[in-house]
Amino acid sequence: MVLTDGVHGPTLAPIESLVLNTVLIGAAFLLLCRPNTSAKKEIFVLTTITLAAAASRVLLEPLPNVQPLTMMCLVMGGVLGARRGMAFALMATLLSNAILSNGWWTLFQATGWAAVAFAGSKLALVIDGKIQTKRLLISAALSSILFDWWVSLSVWHSGMAAQEFGLYLLNGLPFDALHVIASLTFTVWLAQHLVDLIHQQVSLDLKENPVVVQDVRPN
Repeated sequence: MVLTDGVHGPTLAPIESLVLNTVLIGAAFLLLCRPNTSAKKEIFVLTTITLAAAASRVLLEPLPNVQPLTMMCLVMGGVLGARRGMAFALMATLLSNAILSNGWWTLFQATGWAAVAFAGSKLALVIDGKIQTKRLLISAALSSILFDWWVSLSVWHSGMAAQEFGLYLLNGLPFDALHVIASLTFTVWLAQHLVDLIHQQVSLDLKENPVVVQDVRPN
């Protein structure tokens, strides 16, 4: 059963936390499943990026709502496709929350960043290895606000009046603004470098819907 209320909502009992983490990790592995296996170097690079994203949340935790993960989810989805981008979002959330705090809000954060990665895969944010800066900046700003509002639903409970929840959202507007500013800043500083790293180290067959070349030569 739920133990107590945390900052972002109910804190889960150990068994509930175990179930939640198992479900999210299972979802990440399902998203990563492909008929072909990735090279060891590719796995190492993607793992390193995921660990770096998780570490950035932990290191920047003293600065409220300041982290590059929203931008990174957009870029990872844009470069590697929906499945791998969403898997990245789930694993980065779980790894960082293992240190920061884990509770009911983890489900909302993980699904929120996975949705951001999915959106990134559909918005043509990266074309021929180049960031579409204006499009990415707009996407990062909107994603930051929508993500915060989605995670805010983790505090909703049956006894909360709509006015109370509205006040909660209003009180969170300064933190939403910080998230937007951070996402825009990290977009300018890091986005193209992240794309270059992925293109240099990870083969493009990791992207969704790879082109299949068939042998059509006559026998």
